[in-house]
Amino acid sequence: MKKFGVLVFMVLFVVFNSFSQQKKYISYTVKAGETMKSIAKDNNMNQKDLLRLNPDVAKKPKANTVIIIPNRAFVEGVADSEGLHTVQRKETLFSIAQKYGVTVEAIKKVNNLTGDYLSTGRIIRIPDASGVEEMVVEEEIDPNAIMHLVVKDDTVYNITKKYSITEEELYGMNPALEEGLKLGMNLKVGEKEDERELEELNLFVDEVTNKPLNVLLMLPYKLKSFDFEDEEFEWDNRLLNIVTDFHSGTLIAVDSLRAQGMNVSLDVVDTENSAGKVSTIANSYDFDEVDAIVGPLFMNKAKQVSKTLNDVPVIAPIYSKSQASVSDNNLIKVAPNKELLEAKIEEHLVDTYTNEKVIIVGDNSSATAIRINRLKELLSTHDSIGEITVIKPIGGYIAKDRFIEVIDTIQKKNWVILLSEDNIVTNDAVNNLGTLPLENREIQMFAPQKGNNYKDVMNEHLARLNFTYASTEFNNVTSSAYANFQGMYRKKYHVRPSDYAKRGFDVMYDTLLRLSIGEDFNEGATLGVSERVLTKFDYKKRLFGSTENKGIYLLQYQSDLSLIELN
Repeated sequence: MKKFGVLVFMVLFVVFNSFSQQKKYISYTVKAGETMKSIAKDNNMNQKDLLRLNPDVAKKPKANTVIIIPNRAFVEGVADSEGLHTVQRKETLFSIAQKYGVTVEAIKKVNNLTGDYLSTGRIIRIPDASGVEEMVVEEEIDPNAIMHLVVKDDTVYNITKKYSITEEELYGMNPALEEGLKLGMNLKVGEKEDERELEELNLFVDEVTNKPLNVLLMLPYKLKSFDFEDEEFEWDNRLLNIVTDFHSGTLIAVDSLRAQGMNVSLDVVDTENSAGKVSTIANSYDFDEVDAIVGPLFMNKAKQVSKTLNDVPVIAPIYSKSQASVSDNNLIKVAPNKELLEAKIEEHLVDTYTNEKVIIVGDNSSATAIRINRLKELLSTHDSIGEITVIKPIGGYIAKDRFIEVIDTIQKKNWVILLSEDNIVTNDAVNNLGTLPLENREIQMFAPQKGNNYKDVMNEHLARLNFTYASTEFNNVTSSAYANFQGMYRKKYHVRPSDYAKRGFDVMYDTLLRLSIGEDFNEGATLGVSERVLTKFDYKKRLFGSTENKGIYLLQYQSDLSLIELN
């Protein structure tokens, strides 16, 4: 009888253990003092994944709250007893179909899916999947190949641009592309150099999760003060339009991500550009569930908020001349510092020099003199660069003959580096050099940036000079991101978006994705470089200081007046 009892116990144990292994998630009762972060840590998972499983639960749930956690005994690779599958990070319809030995079309049919996108955490039905074991597909992969997984919104064009290859090279490495680009395809995009891994490209991978996000947008609508001299805007009477455009762009970003399955809540408050109003908001608003604050628009107010709320990320979206002096630990500066523009063009000059004659065009200001001397010192470190010619205005302008005198017509190749931001000097340099006959000379012009001093020059002249400059923004009209945003914006607002609307979209879209994928914004900011409609995001954290965007474009005019990005 005793042996029979032991046998019954063993049978029940095996049955219970087998049943528990089939349940991927189990319930858990929160204990006093526990948070979602501590529970996630105890279960060897990220907080964001736990929140995604429990979208209605706060980060600090009350004791005795029942939540869902992963079952550690669950056997991966098998659909649950009801033939259901929970979509994991980086899974696609193609990879799930392969896992269960079914077709993509079969999965789409039983789940009434019309598109190819699946949000992480979504539960789908697997046709005839009960008891089906994982199908292991062995595929021979070149260990020296750089691979790219095709995701939503990928096109042949943006893949070739991302990896600096031609369409012919991409098709040559991937014959299956002849049947069309498909979601989930694993494409070869190049060979590793010196065992360099793909991760070294440090590209941010967009992924929408259903992790609940709460973002506060702080904008100055009811203006009570007009102290804007520190900001880089043409303020006059357009401020309200700028604020409205920026806001409209953020709403397109939220709409777009919600349509992709993101669980996001957006609240908007009016700062009135008033320190008193900002203080009231900071001290009265409930920030316990706020994942990030976008704004305030002006750096002095963003600084005020970041100092008051030192545990909430504050995204400062607009450039300020004073931003270099502000470095709070929770402050995120979207606009790169201007020094990075000069550094970008200087790096390009040193890396691409091939015996051209170097001519620097400046003015008589002390600030420009410092820039000229610094550039000359940098270029002099290059072994092949000899004499550097400097031209400055005489009598307030630079005559055309002075350019003709210094242009090299023997070796023919000339680099003209324009360091002056003076309108007259800029016009003299571009108009005179842009109209010179090029039969016996090659002239290329460079500048750290294209500012307001170029507003009166002809783009035809810039194109003729292959004008190359650094910029914090790039309207890449050939990109799918640009076309998609234009379409969404015009459909909703019936007008073309301004650059401020594009900035609003870029900042909100990128912020939400980094919050969604990372444990928090700080982690999300480390996950690589991204490019949106107008902006490149390459965040770097200063030691004991703010997080700053280092994303800079190097742009060049082409003969057809188009702009391209140089690597």
